[in-house]
Amino acid sequence: MTTVRPAFLLVLLFVVPACGNDRNHPQSSGPVVSPRLAGEPSVPPGTTPPISLVWNIGFTENVSLAAMEEQYVKFVQLSQDLWTLTEGQVCLGRLRFFDAAAPGASASSSETLRVPALDVLIYPEAKWDIAPVTGQVLFFSPSGTLGRTDRRIDVPDDAHRLTLAHEGSHFAWRLSWSGNNLPPGLDDEYAYSPRDPACVMDLMFVPLRWCSGGSQPAANHLTKSGGQGAQSCWEQIRLDYANFSYAGVNGTPSPLPPVAVEYNDTP
Repeated sequence: MTTVRPAFLLVLLFVVPACGNDRNHPQSSGPVVSPRLAGEPSVPPGTTPPISLVWNIGFTENVSLAAMEEQYVKFVQLSQDLWTLTEGQVCLGRLRFFDAAAPGASASSSETLRVPALDVLIYPEAKWDIAPVTGQVLFFSPSGTLGRTDRRIDVPDDAHRLTLAHEGSHFAWRLSWSGNNLPPGLDDEYAYSPRDPACVMDLMFVPLRWCSGGSQPAANHLTKSGGQGAQSCWEQIRLDYANFSYAGVNGTPSPLPPVAVEYNDTP
């Protein structure tokens, strides 16, 4: 984690290449659920699930409609992964794609890119010059400077499914961790011991889940380094979102709700 204090506060959370493999999920056959469309990119505090989010996704360069459609498929998979991780409580409900948001920009200049209409910024692979980092989330203040709210996902156009799951997990929740100067989202599990390799916030992600511990069922991550106010991802989510539940099954029989899409392709 890097903290920079220029005219505003900025915190970056990033992920290096994951070691896990993609898993094909069986087709859901449970009851159809119609989440409320939040109109926001992260789950609003006080929300009652199920809820769907709206993300504005921009390419730094001018791209074709086909390139936008290719990314849409990847973000539908991310919506499925969030739906699975939250046991049918959170998904993406609408995606808006834009291009030519920051022509010529490189990932190494991400901290200075002001794209106040966007939640996600996609770089060409050739401009992703911060390897081995494979994706990152920037948290910043004041809100609306580097992105639409107080956070932004940055990824290359060839981002892996599990990278999107990890960064989307940072981004989705507005959390109030206490201590250790943690940002207001799920933090990186690989920064703490003991490890929980299966947690999406660690580096293996097999099976796909967030860790549980403390007061939550199916405990599998009993401590971090102390001082955060919670012992696991799910415990902190439940502390901040009392209307959400966690049964420890890390899945749902309900099929993924539709993900609407809007393409704003610059000629």
